Amino acid sequence: MDHEPDQYDFVSAQDVEDADDVHFAHPPRPVTRWLCDCGEDYPCPDVRFALLVRHARVRAARARGTGDGPAG
Repeated sequence: MDHEPDQYDFVSAQDVEDADDVHFAHPPRPVTRWLCDCGEDYPCPDVRFALLVRHARVRAARARGTGDGPAG
């Protein structure tokens, strides 16, 4: 079975050159992320809900003028 060497080329030389350019322009970089003790990304849904409740309480206290929230 004789076949041409280019018979199984699925991409052109230009495609390979373009791919090399993309790899050069988009190098990997290290990323640091925070994790909750529960193992999910921080803030996890529980922490988001707790923050929502705390912010709602502070805003309500400020609106009432009761001073229950932090000074600000």
